Formats: sequence, structure tokens, C-alpha cells
Amino acid sequence: MTEPVEARPIDATATYDLRHRVLRPDAPMEDVQFDGDELATTHHMGAFRGDALIAIATVYREARPDSDGDDEWRLRGMAAEPAARGTGAGRAALDAIEAHARAEGGRLLWCNARTPAIGFYERAGWIVLGEEFEIPSAGPHYVMEKPLS
Repeated sequence: MTEPVEARPIDATATYDLRHRVLRPDAPMEDVQFDGDELATTHHMGAFRGDALIAIATVYREARPDSDGDDEWRLRGMAAEPAARGTGAGRAALDAIEAHARAEGGRLLWCNARTPAIGFYERAGWIVLGEEFEIPSAGPHYVMEKPLS
């Protein structure tokens, strides 16, 4: 029987390897160390199977560029080991991030979602905003959001 997936807080440095390998394998390691990673309000979540970290997500207070909401939170650096996709690991990390933002008074989560991940987010209740755009270091994306209230 496969061990269950457990989501629990991690520190920023625990996200770097998976961010690098999955999100930006051709970039220098410094590119996966995001502004805001070390803020007191930033929360990093890992999904584990046993002791193996298999998915990650980070959230911090940041209004969308077209908004001035101080109760908006940005999801960033969401990644799962390729072998762990479809196993609930990413969803466990995402659900934990959503719960954290909600508990901190967040009314909205938003992210720049990679185009191939749109279905994952939609199944979790997120909606697409606007048109596809390109992030030069990371490929095609859409802005997505999820109301928390």
C-alpha cells in the first residue's frame, strides 16, 4: 500500500531544488529564489510521501498588478515531482496554501499559471483571467484566481 500524502510547512530553501528541476531547469539556481521568499508573511508548503518531498507551493500577500486589494495572496512556485503528478500531492500542497491564506484573512488567491497546468487549477476551483502571455524564462502562462470567501 502506498503511503498517504501529508502536507506540512517547509522553509524557502526546501523549495529550491524542486523549483529548479521542474520549473526552471535551464536557469541558474538563483532564479528560483524568489523575492518575498523570506518575508515573515510568506508561507511555504510541502507535500510529502513518507520523508520524500514530492510537491511544493509558496504563498504570500501580494495584490494582482491590476488590483489594490490588501487581502489578496499570490501563489508562486507550485511544482510536483513528475512521478507524483496525478497522485494528489500537488492538490495537498495547494489545499494547504489555500487554507493558510484564508486563515490569514485572504479573500482571493491568484497566480501566473503555466498553460499546461490550467486543468489542474480549474479542477481546484480556479478561473482563468485574460489571455495567454509569455514569461521569457518560464514559457506560456495565464493569470488565474480563486475567491476564498
